[in-house]
Amino acid sequence: MSAAIQLAEKGMLSSFPNPSVGSLIVECDKKNKNDKIVGFGYTQKGGRPHAEVMAIKNVKFKKNKKYICYSTLEPCSHYGKSNPCVEKIAENPINEVVFAFIDPDKRVSGIGRNFLKEKGIRVRYGLLKQDLINFYAGYFLNRIKNRPKVILKIATSIDGKISYGNNSNKWITNSLSRKYVHMQRAKNEAILIGSSTAKIDNPKLTCRLNGLKEFSPLRIIINKNLDLSENLDIFNLSVSSTIIFTENTSKSRHSKFENKNVKILIIKKNKFLLKNILKEIAALGVSNLIVEGGAKINSLFLKYNLVDMLYVFRGNIFIGNKGLDLTSSIINNIKFSENNFKLKKIFPLNDNHLEIYETRKYIDFISKVIEKY
Repeated sequence: MSAAIQLAEKGMLSSFPNPSVGSLIVECDKKNKNDKIVGFGYTQKGGRPHAEVMAIKNVKFKKNKKYICYSTLEPCSHYGKSNPCVEKIAENPINEVVFAFIDPDKRVSGIGRNFLKEKGIRVRYGLLKQDLINFYAGYFLNRIKNRPKVILKIATSIDGKISYGNNSNKWITNSLSRKYVHMQRAKNEAILIGSSTAKIDNPKLTCRLNGLKEFSPLRIIINKNLDLSENLDIFNLSVSSTIIFTENTSKSRHSKFENKNVKILIIKKNKFLLKNILKEIAALGVSNLIVEGGAKINSLFLKYNLVDMLYVFRGNIFIGNKGLDLTSSIINNIKFSENNFKLKKIFPLNDNHLEIYETRKYIDFISKVIEKY
C-alpha cells in the first residue's frame, strides 16, 4: 500500500478534476509467498484512464498464480466516460482487492466493494488510512460538505506586518519561501484572491517553478462589481484559466472579457456569500483551494470559520509602524488560539520559517472520515 500511495502522489498534479489514485498488482503463489509487483499505475491526466486500468494493462496473468490488487481508494463502480474499474478487475483473475478508503462519492460508496464481493473476490479495506487522510481530505470535503479544503496563506514580517502599507507589493519573505508557495500552487487545483489584491498587486497566480508551469492552478477572483481592468496580467496569460465570481450582470462589463481565457459566474445578490461561492467552486471539481488574498478576504474566511489549514510564513525583515498589522487587520475579533487552531508543524526556510496550523473543525472532520470510511 505504501507503494500505491507513492503512485497516487505522482498523479496529483494532473488528475484534476478526479482525485489521484495509485494502484498496483501483486503476483504471488497460492500460499501468499514469493510475491512481486507485476503491474502498477496511477490516475492519468484529466482523470482518465483510472489507476486500476493502468495497473492491469500490461500484466500477463498466469493460471497457477494468485493476484492481489492494491488501490488507495475504492475502485469505481459507475459508468462515465469509461466502464467501471470493478468490471475490469472482475474480468481478470484477480483474487483479492485491498484499498485504504471507501469512496465518499455516492455513485461509488460501498457499491464497488459489494460488486467485487459478489464476484467472489476477497475485499479488505482500511489499510494505512492515517497515511492517506491528508492526501484525500479535500476530496472528502468536496463530496461530503460540498466545498473544497481551504488553505489560507499569510506572509508576515518579524513584527507581524502583512504588507509595507501604502499599497506597496514588495516581498516580505525570501526566495525559498516563495518557491514553496509556488509548489503549493502546483499541488492544489485552484487559488483565490479578492478584487483589491488583483488591483493592487496585479498578480499572475501561476506556478513559476521550472518544469511545473503547466500545472498552474485554476485562478479565482471574487469581484462583486466586475470592475477589474481586462488588462491585468491574470487575464492575459495562456497558462490555466481564470474564473470571476460577481453579482454584476452588466453586458458591457461582461463583454470586455469575451476574448480572454476567463469565465464569469454570476451569484445572485442575496446569495453572494463565501459559503455559496465555495459550493460553486466545489461543483467545478476543485477539492483543494489556496486563499492568497489580502486583509479583507482573509478576515472573512476566518470570521465565517471557512479555513481548514493556515500557512503562516514568517519573514526575516522588520517593517515598522507603516505596515499593515496581522493581528488587528486580519484576525480582528477572531480568537486565534489553541481553541480554534492547532500547530501541526514548523520548519525552516533558510532565514524564514513556515508555521502550519489545522483548525479544530478540520481535525474533527478527518477523524470522523477515518472512522466512517
